[in-house]
Amino acid sequence: MGYLRSTFSIGSFFFYLAFVLVASALQGKSESSSHDLLVQKLRTIVIPEVEFVEAPLPEVLTFLHEAARKHDPQAIENPQSAGVNIVLLTRENPPPTVTLNTRNLTLGALLGFITELTGYIYEVREQAVVVRKLPPKKKKQSGGPLMETEIYELSEGLKRRLSGGP
Repeated sequence: MGYLRSTFSIGSFFFYLAFVLVASALQGKSESSSHDLLVQKLRTIVIPEVEFVEAPLPEVLTFLHEAARKHDPQAIENPQSAGVNIVLLTRENPPPTVTLNTRNLTLGALLGFITELTGYIYEVREQAVVVRKLPPKKKKQSGGPLMETEIYELSEGLKRRLSGGP
């Protein structure tokens, strides 16, 4: 009976620990941020057809901006928030060109292919997707969004409980 009680206590402790850590991580994040909403749009907006033949990158991004607005599933409910802002930060003369022919891809997948084809990257910021070329000194990342790291600070009480202190 003592073995069962201690197993139950250990199981309860790990359940409680998981609950506290998740609650701490989610504290203050009850509403979706504009970044999270933008990432969701990149996953849900599907562009039915894309056909670019040696199209300059600025024109390609303008097309994607307009197509995202047109094909955003949320456009019916809230037309003002339809689409995605796409900002090109690096301007080259002449701009890189894109040749791509696809059907039924998400906006995020299209941005990934286009940035990979041109040697650019895209990153999701608070209210826009930013397309830019990496400086030559940095290692090239394959197309797609940059990785993000979030750090959560633990309260002193939680640190004591995790370390087994009083």
